[in-house]
Amino acid sequence: MKKYWRSLNELQGNLKVDSEPEFSITGIPEDEVKGTGQTNRRDFLKLLGFGVGYATLAASCETPVNKAIPYLIKPDEITPGIANHYASTFFDGNDYCSIVVKTREGRPIKLEGNQLSSLTQGGTTARVQASVLNLYDSARYKNATKAGADIKWEDADKEIIAELEAIAEKGEKIVIFSSTVISPSTKKIFTDFIEKYPTTQVVYYDAVSASAILDANKKSFGKRILPDYRFDKAE
Repeated sequence: MKKYWRSLNELQGNLKVDSEPEFSITGIPEDEVKGTGQTNRRDFLKLLGFGVGYATLAASCETPVNKAIPYLIKPDEITPGIANHYASTFFDGNDYCSIVVKTREGRPIKLEGNQLSSLTQGGTTARVQASVLNLYDSARYKNATKAGADIKWEDADKEIIAELEAIAEKGEKIVIFSSTVISPSTKKIFTDFIEKYPTTQVVYYDAVSASAILDANKKSFGKRILPDYRFDKAE
């Protein structure tokens, strides 16, 4: 077998091989810490790189200070550190679900299906689970806007009410453009609004509409309903 050498010194046996590891596993030698040893260029660069890297990392990872302010008068139903659960419903125009909302200090943090629901029976969908993140979306509007600029809610209410009153006095039509609503509370708001402004018309539009199958079932079976297939009873 042929033997190869990397240099003339290695061939002549004059090459001094350092058997120690390149990076020390015992830390910085004691004599270097005390300043009594001699630090070579490689060790100096290693220490310099570590120091600069650590300082940069420490400066960039500084987290803001969040102060915990206790309640002046604590609500009876809220105890810091203990979650509260509230029954609610989820509907976004496509998915419906009876849910239980887990909150901490008044902030919703988790949605679960309501086991007492005879319709969903505790089930949820991925969209329902992810919807809680929409509450913490930094891109959400934080104020009322007009022509792209933020305005106070009080000013927005005054301008909207003034416009509605002017339209109602002229007998002109007011249109509410909405997606399908199944909430009785929201429907009651629409009813009250129409009573105050009788020329109001509510127009429902869904991006994903089921009107075709509703109309087809009306013509075929006499009922404008959506089917709920019982695959568990299929043969």
